[in-house]
Amino acid sequence: MKGIRAAVLMAALMIVQQDAIAYSVSGRTIYNDAGAVVQLKGVNWFGFETTNYTVHGLWARNWKQMIQQMKDQGFNAVRLPFCPTTLRGVATSSIDYSLNPDLAGKNSLAVLDAVISELNRQGMYILLDHHRADCNSIAELWYTTNYSEAQWLADLRFVANRYRKAPRVIGIDLKNEPHGAATWGSRNNATDWNLAAGRAASQVLGVAPNWLIFVQGIGASSQCSSGQAAFWGENLAPLACTPSPVPANRLVLSPHSYGPDVYVQPYHKAANFPANMAAIWDGHWGFATASAPVVLGEFGGKYGEGNSRDRAWQNALVDYLISKRINSGFYWSWNPNSSDTGGILRDDWTTVRSDKMSLLRRLWTGTASGTTTGSSTGGTTGGTGTSGGTSGGTTGGGTTGGSTGGAPAVGPAARQVALREERRPEARRAPAPAAAHRRSPSVNRVPANGPPATARTSSSAMSAPAPWSGT
Repeated sequence: MKGIRAAVLMAALMIVQQDAIAYSVSGRTIYNDAGAVVQLKGVNWFGFETTNYTVHGLWARNWKQMIQQMKDQGFNAVRLPFCPTTLRGVATSSIDYSLNPDLAGKNSLAVLDAVISELNRQGMYILLDHHRADCNSIAELWYTTNYSEAQWLADLRFVANRYRKAPRVIGIDLKNEPHGAATWGSRNNATDWNLAAGRAASQVLGVAPNWLIFVQGIGASSQCSSGQAAFWGENLAPLACTPSPVPANRLVLSPHSYGPDVYVQPYHKAANFPANMAAIWDGHWGFATASAPVVLGEFGGKYGEGNSRDRAWQNALVDYLISKRINSGFYWSWNPNSSDTGGILRDDWTTVRSDKMSLLRRLWTGTASGTTTGSSTGGTTGGTGTSGGTSGGTTGGGTTGGSTGGAPAVGPAARQVALREERRPEARRAPAPAAAHRRSPSVNRVPANGPPATARTSSSAMSAPAPWSGT
């Protein structure tokens, strides 16, 4: 028996080596090592960044069936948010093992391994996302008083080392939604996100040189910015004054953009909305599409089932992206338990929002709606082309992340309760974040002495990186 297992493992390792893929950027386009253009028809599937320490929905369905459903809908990429504690191999919660027996006995890191392996097996690209330092909320900066820059860098290296040989892992989103105290171009090591991203990229690429580095913007800023309100991570305007230190052949710009379902900005109430949005997007991140790939890491909303303006906003965004010849992006979210956006799935975790899928297929194919909101400066040439490689087929409690609980206990009786409660979505979702949670930076969150230098003591509990085996 041991001999058979060894042979199977050796075969898997050989397959991985044969299928190993490197990714790179040239101009504004992502390529694989065969020279084929890579289109990312992506969705966010959250949960690993919450205190459930696993993707959500496993109280309602089988995890492999959900991945297959993503692929069947046309998605070929998944952004997986995670938090550091997930990497420590802790106990998970919210999994119904009668539905997911193959996950029984696995800790959080082993479940993450399994999800990445299955996504890889089904030909899905994977973008890893360092989403929440404390697994509860999104910090303004890449460090906090309890999570040092040194630990952040160590965690990024750990992830890069563990998954660098997984063929379909394209790279990592270094930090989710810098905002508030985060600056760009200030040259202050304690707050300059651009400098921090450069340091992090150097660490990641030293371990996984074939990965792509996804870098988000910051929030509203007075430095080299339009002065318009911006969502967290959306504002890349300072890039025009201070270029990124990330190598150009590895850099993917990945702002987040949301509409009135998440927060009603002044420009959402303008008389000429949504025609005014092209100029807003141009100022925040659209200008950068001429020289680098821009792949929205998050965008979405309830699309007609929330704020009356949101459907028009999403339609306008897709028209704008098409005018910029952008056909990649990661929709927020696959999960229905995102309180301010809803999901691709309905609250039964099975039924698909066909109207949202029609919107995304229009983006993927570059089909304008007929009421185009194009770039205020005109579309650029080039583009991301069509998918290269295998194609197939978006963290709870709002777009800022998944719930820190709210999932039922496992077992047949609990499952019946879950099925009933899913007809009342508010029973499953975490309390919605405060209105200011995503978009109104608070002050004085930067420790006076800058980023703490001492690594978090819990790092000693992290298991050693294992070479990717495809299992």
